[in-house]
Formats: sequence, structure tokens, C-alpha cells
Amino acid sequence: MKLFILYFFSVCFVSSSLFATDSRIAQSARERHALMLEYFQQEKPEVPQPNWWDDKYMTGNWNGARKTLANAGITIDGAYVADVLGNPIGGKARGFAYAGSFGVSTNINFTKAGLTGLNLFASICWRTGTNLSSRKIDNQFPVAQVFGSETVRLSELYLMETLFEKRFTLKAGRLNAGNDFLSSPLYWQYVNNAFDGNPIAIFFNIPFTAYPNGTWGALMEVLPFKRLSAKFAIYNANSKIQQNKYHGVNFTFANTNGVVWITEWCALVNQEKGDHGMPGNYKAGFFYLTGNENKFSGGEQKGDPGGYLLFDQMIYRKGGAGSDQGLTPFISLFFQPKNRNLFPFFVDAGLVYKGIFEGRPKDSAAFGVAYGKYSSDLAHRQRRTHQEPQNQETVLELNYWAQLNKWFYITPDIQYIIHPKGTNTPNAFVIGFQIGLDQW
Repeated sequence: MKLFILYFFSVCFVSSSLFATDSRIAQSARERHALMLEYFQQEKPEVPQPNWWDDKYMTGNWNGARKTLANAGITIDGAYVADVLGNPIGGKARGFAYAGSFGVSTNINFTKAGLTGLNLFASICWRTGTNLSSRKIDNQFPVAQVFGSETVRLSELYLMETLFEKRFTLKAGRLNAGNDFLSSPLYWQYVNNAFDGNPIAIFFNIPFTAYPNGTWGALMEVLPFKRLSAKFAIYNANSKIQQNKYHGVNFTFANTNGVVWITEWCALVNQEKGDHGMPGNYKAGFFYLTGNENKFSGGEQKGDPGGYLLFDQMIYRKGGAGSDQGLTPFISLFFQPKNRNLFPFFVDAGLVYKGIFEGRPKDSAAFGVAYGKYSSDLAHRQRRTHQEPQNQETVLELNYWAQLNKWFYITPDIQYIIHPKGTNTPNAFVIGFQIGLDQW
């Protein structure tokens, strides 16, 4: 009965007042809640707790309430992330802007109730701020990753079942497709939305959802071999339900443009216990939108396919086998037909060096380049209608992630935007920082 009461009030709490935060928090939610569950279940009350600054979680154990909840399978995770950026040079006008994301997510693991492997996850997002890209720079790829959907909204609400020692996962409900596809922890190191949290081109081409927007969907993930994973999913393609006025609770199953089918396969290199080589991930994905898409030359065409390749491979490691410190380059390549997609080709690449300075093992430095090529069919139509044809937009970003303690970081950041929106708008120099309180 006690477990039932805890589950009941947790679900009520989730549905009324929980929040979730940026792509890093959203995409790592499964791992974060699993680690939190283990941490608070193993905690011994008689052991003195560390001081507030050194604790693993900013708000601690809530006078024992967090351990009580964890023993019932309930974990609550919170975070706040803000981007403060300005463009002193270039763009349409000079200025600065703040964009923030605050929240909490929760997970209920029903193992203690006899339902091994079953979890209920929920999150709601609250975002505030203004868009420096649209208001001042007038470029395509938002310079602030946490800008978008400035309201309170339900982000995700789903059931997940894991079986066979986590080699089979099934989840269904309100899902963010970007949390499971076209993603990598390396992308979280960046502030510009071209990198973080997914290669951005897909969002301009088809109704593909990512934090904080969810839609009805179902996903199956399998590990047929220890070094190979495969994902298969279907998502409802209805961009109207993402409008702010619905706050993420428009639960209609009606679709406006069919569904999105997607699959992704990943070769997991040197990631098993006992491997001594440096880790890497080699992903290939394919997706297909079943609905009709407008062609730039006029008329419609049924369906819209696309594909992508995502590669990352550590090439230098500090420390012995198993260390996550070192240099890791990555590249992502994205392709779709040019006759009906704004970005038929997109590529981004970068270098992430974790632990670059002695005594700072959790810090990382990152440099990245993102290039989006506008459709030549679109440019042809723009010339015919006496508009300035769009060619390409390129983003350069350099930052340093300073992990000040286990739950607080600050990331000084500089960006250079070349050919904003592929036009003759002056190139823009952007400077600022991101801060995060990401383990509450």
C-alpha cells in the first residue's frame, strides 16, 4: 500500500509540476536516473554527508526523503541551463540576449512492485528568453541551444520496458525523437544549436521532434551483438501539436503529414569491459516521411527519404585503459532530396578534448564547424521571383567547459557566423557563456 501511495503521488506530481531542461539532460535521462537510483539506494545515513558544495547533488538528500523515494524506485532530477550571448560585430544589428531552461524530470522504476524492467518517465519544460539569432543576427542556426518553445510544456511521458540484461528496450508514449536518434554526448559540448543536441538540418526539412517538443511514438532498441546496436521507431508527424498554445498536452493522434519511420545502427568500438583500444561510435541512419511535401518547383511529392552518418573516434587518450580523458574528433553527414528540402546537405565536425589541463579532469575544450547548403532548387525559384538566392551558412564555435563541481559548470563561448541565412548579411561574431546547474 505504501508503494502504491508513493507511485500515485509521484504520477500526480509529474503531471502537474515537473520540468526538464536542455538536450544534455534530456538525452542522458535514462542513464542519469539509473545512477541516481543506485546512489540513493546505497547511501548510508550514518555516514557523514559532504558539504553542500562538494555533494554530488546540489539539493542533497532532502533530509532523507530522496533515499525513501529511491527505495520505492522513484527518482527526481533537476537542472537549470542558461545561454547569455551577444554579437558586438556583424549581423543585422548589434545586441545581446538571454535564453534559459529550468526544470525537473522524474522516473518511476517498478522493480520493487514486481514489474522488473518497467519504468514510467515524465518531464515538463519551462523555457524563457529571447532569440539573438532572429532578433539581431538574422541567421539560420540559433546561436543559443536552449532557445525555443518559450512556455511551460509537457516534453515527454512514456512507459519503457527493458529485458534480457538491457539488450532489448521498448518504449512508447510521448517521445522526443532527437533524444534517441542523431545524437551523441559530444554534441552537448556546444552552445550553437547546429551541433547541440542534433545535426540541425533535419528540423528544417521534416516534422522531426526533439526536446522540448514531443509527439506520439514508439521505439525498439536491440543489441543483437555486444558491439552492435540497432534502433527502430515510428513518430506521428504533426507539427501543429508543438504550438505553444497547447503546452505539449494536445494528445490527438491525428497527423498532418503521415508518420516518420526511422532506423539507426551503431558499431560500438572498444566499449566492452576489458577492451584496451580507444572507443568510437560509427552510426548510419535512414528515415522516411510518409506524407506529401511541397516541391520548390511547384506541386507535391509523396514521401521524403533521408539518411545520415555519424562518426566519432577517440584518437588520443590520457591515462590508462578506460580513461575518458583525451581527444575525440567527430563528423556528421546528412542528406535529403533537394527538390523539397531546405537543407539537402549538412555537415558538422569537431574536436573535443576532455581533461586538457592537469588537475581539471572534468573540463573539456571544443571546436566545431557546421555547414548547411541550401537547396539549389530553392535558389532557382528565388532567382525567378527576384529574391536574393540563399547559398550556405557556416558556423565556427570554440568554447571551454569548466566543471566547477559535480553539479555546476560554466562554458565561455565564441562563435563566428558566415553568410547568415546564406545571404549578404554581414558575418557575425558572437561571444558569451553558458551556465548550468544540472544535478539538483
